[in-house]
Amino acid sequence: MSQHKMGTHYVREVVAMFREAAAECPFPAVKDKLASLADELEPLAPKLYFKTQKGTTDMEEITAEMGDLKEKLAKCADEAEAMALCEPFFTRLEKMAHHVKTMKVRMT
Repeated sequence: MSQHKMGTHYVREVVAMFREAAAECPFPAVKDKLASLADELEPLAPKLYFKTQKGTTDMEEITAEMGDLKEKLAKCADEAEAMALCEPFFTRLEKMAHHVKTMKVRMT
């Protein structure tokens, strides 16, 4: 049970980072993408851990890679640079979210 809470905690931490970064992001496209992905991930937090098989490890890696996203975005010179910075996170998280939404649970 503690593993479940830990994985869920990381998902919620990522959502909080996205919301915080979106609030201060000067680039509208990046800001919208951060907010929409945060909205998509938040209700999936408990499921995301179970359905990604190694949810805690995945989310721990993503959280560590992101570091302080808000500061990194503030250093970006233009929208293309900011999108390039965020795209790897967006891709991985969207893939996980899609997996959670479409996976069928098999009772054994």
